[in-house]
Amino acid sequence: MNIFALSGLLIGIVGALEALLMFIQGKEKTHYLWGVFCLSIMIWGVGGYGVAVSSDLEKAILWWKIGYVGVIFIPIFLINFTYEFLEIYREKLIMLLYILAGIFLYANLFTDFFINEARFVFGQFYYISPTFIYSSFLFLFFGSVVYSLFKFWQAYKNSEGIKKIQLKYISTSLTVGFGGGVFSFLPVYNIDFYPFLNIMVSLGVILVAYAIFKHHLMNIRVIATEIFSGLLVITSIIPIFQAENTIILLIRIFITVITVSFAILLIRSVLREVKRREEIEILAQKLEKASKELKSANKELKRLDEAKSEFLSIASHQLRTPSTVIKGFVSMMLDGNFGKVPSLIETNLKKVYSSNERLLNLIENLLNISRIEAGRIEFDIKAVSLVEVAQSVVDDFQKKAGEKKIKLEFTPDKQVPKAKTDPQKVKEVMSNLIDNSIKYTDKGEIIVGVHLESQSIVFTVQDMGMGILPEDLPRLFEKFVRGKGMMQVHTEGTGLGLYYARMVIENMGGRIWAESEGKGKGSKFTFSLPMADKKKAKKVT
Repeated sequence: MNIFALSGLLIGIVGALEALLMFIQGKEKTHYLWGVFCLSIMIWGVGGYGVAVSSDLEKAILWWKIGYVGVIFIPIFLINFTYEFLEIYREKLIMLLYILAGIFLYANLFTDFFINEARFVFGQFYYISPTFIYSSFLFLFFGSVVYSLFKFWQAYKNSEGIKKIQLKYISTSLTVGFGGGVFSFLPVYNIDFYPFLNIMVSLGVILVAYAIFKHHLMNIRVIATEIFSGLLVITSIIPIFQAENTIILLIRIFITVITVSFAILLIRSVLREVKRREEIEILAQKLEKASKELKSANKELKRLDEAKSEFLSIASHQLRTPSTVIKGFVSMMLDGNFGKVPSLIETNLKKVYSSNERLLNLIENLLNISRIEAGRIEFDIKAVSLVEVAQSVVDDFQKKAGEKKIKLEFTPDKQVPKAKTDPQKVKEVMSNLIDNSIKYTDKGEIIVGVHLESQSIVFTVQDMGMGILPEDLPRLFEKFVRGKGMMQVHTEGTGLGLYYARMVIENMGGRIWAESEGKGKGSKFTFSLPMADKKKAKKVT
């Protein structure tokens, strides 16, 4: 068997296998188009093999014509594949030109106008001599190759990601395949070049198939499997042509069918494994990208939060000075330092003073929160009796509770150990909680308690007020959050008091929470702080 016959056989086998692979694995129109293109390559290979083994001139010319059944289709399917893969839908005129040319060529293929004679070359096989129609066809053939390569390289420059990789391999593969196949046409014009580079056509076909299936070419296992399977198939096919009788021929055909089936199953299993691994890699890349984006977003949020805290701190400082001045002058006016104030003006000055006090409290809260968030606030942690602190706070609020005819009662446990806390900060938190209970309670009583629980000292404020809705409880201690209905009861609230209380308690190693059975059923606010002397811890049974 000469090398021309071997190259034809190899092209036929590779074309058939690639077409089969495309039809089995294919999911898109481009897959099936390339499969039909490979069938055209296969017919060309079969015709070449028939020419190479023909010792008779007439048979050789017949096999040339059979081979060109596939060759005429090659430029038509190549341009169609190019349009579909690159999603080109406007340049249909060229496609129409090649279809019309194909119809004309097929009408003349089995006449003497296309191929009519051949000469014996290299002492091995018959090679055709050119006719005018044949030379015209070659011009169209090479035109389609150059046109498609130009489109692929043009798209390659403007693409990215997986598409860029595919285009790179398709362009390279077509260059390799058709670059080798070009030399097979040289003997037509009496250029004595042996067409052994036909083998490169098979390589080009394989590379394009891999490029279409997401550049599996880059996976060594797939390449090795394809090569191994191809060798098995070739090894089983070649003996068919050397069979001595019908029985041996049938046996060898049966063995070839089994071998081809095994090769297909092997390739498909490896491709599935590669696909799963690619999906995992893509997922990992997406997770990595999402992680980077999340880190970037967190960094930006942190920067914005710091900027916000800085703004609040500066704004609060700027607001506190004029508010303090206003407080001072209004206080002096009410005390009569500037002369007797008429009763109507005095009444309005008291409203100004009260509103200014609320503004100062808001400014102080904003300053405290910005200091805590920026880590600039200092805590004077020491052993403190929460009973004594709570007693003083309750005494301070007795008058305010009495004005609303609410009973404010303090019921601490006996001999409660000291807690580790900042006395001034914890007093502010207690005042905030008791003040809230008085604001949102119209009648009944408020019970304040302090007790020991395990290794913590617990402070509680239980009221009979408006209560808290279940959906409000999880977010009650967040910044600028107020429960539903509270705005109607107490319009001056800002939603900062409980947030500040949480920040203070958590920074001192404790925790704070709220409980309520619902609207109109009262509320219970609790915070716990670590005890100063753990030897006095209460055992939990």
